[in-house]
Amino acid sequence: MENPKISVIVAVYKAEAYLHRCVDSLLAQTFQDFEILLIDDGSPDHSGKICDDYANQDARIRVFHKENGGVGSARQCGIDHVRGEYTTHVDPDDWVEPTMLEEMYAKAKEDDADMVLADWYLEYVDDTKYVNQQPSSLDVKTVLSDFLCFKLKISLCGRLICTSCYKNSHIIFPLNIAYGEDNSVLIKMLCKMRKISYLPYAYYHYDSYSNSNSLSRNRKDIASVYDMIFNSYKDDLYAFSHQLYRMHFSLLAYLIFIDDLLLASDYKKKYYKSLLVFLRSSVTIKVKFFIILSALGYKDIAYRLYVFLKGKLDLFYLKNHDVS
Repeated sequence: MENPKISVIVAVYKAEAYLHRCVDSLLAQTFQDFEILLIDDGSPDHSGKICDDYANQDARIRVFHKENGGVGSARQCGIDHVRGEYTTHVDPDDWVEPTMLEEMYAKAKEDDADMVLADWYLEYVDDTKYVNQQPSSLDVKTVLSDFLCFKLKISLCGRLICTSCYKNSHIIFPLNIAYGEDNSVLIKMLCKMRKISYLPYAYYHYDSYSNSNSLSRNRKDIASVYDMIFNSYKDDLYAFSHQLYRMHFSLLAYLIFIDDLLLASDYKKKYYKSLLVFLRSSVTIKVKFFIILSALGYKDIAYRLYVFLKGKLDLFYLKNHDVS
């Protein structure tokens, strides 16, 4: 298939236990004009052989074997080789509904959209949660704001994106980030998109329980990864909107605060020079209060107050709601 309408990239690593479920759900699509790129990222198990077996059975599947370099390098390998007009990503431990490609492609063509968003399912061992992903509006700046405020899941999976958004913007996946690499790519692309569409249906199933290879993350690692991810797209975001830049930077500082990822001295060292940014940002008074107090060197006091107030609010909720 020289010019398929859609390319599906699956970055594969130690996925032998669930890869069949993922690929089978793609092969069951009602839409036929697509290719699957299985990127074997140096898997030490039988994942590579499983990929080859699928390729031998279906000409729409192409397999690329590479040395282990992380999910960012695997996705970049996929982007370097896609032929489709549109591209989507599927993680090997997830699966999709059979009408996903057909309905998302139809919406993309109908609206001439750079990206199509849809709802998704979060899968637990004994439960499934439907997660709404409708933006506040379809204005590109508003959609970007929803992502930056964490109202929408920052992920390339389950989104159909025009391949030219990758190619024309020279988007490169960061290779030095252990996880969250799609945050960087998605935000950078959003800063350059024209039109976004939305379908009020769920097609993508995020598996929260099968993958035992998920990275273990200590608090210091998380703080440093936040920095690396933000640094990878901050210039694009600042050029797009100073206002969104200040808001997002402040919210990241708040996340680091509420997760208690830095010592008080480190927090002050990191954010003291950003006090003016915090003051000018559009975040709530509550967020400003905690991050500014912490940036001034009083994080321990601020955090104890935060925990106290959070406990009071939780107690209020229990007293005033039927939780039986």
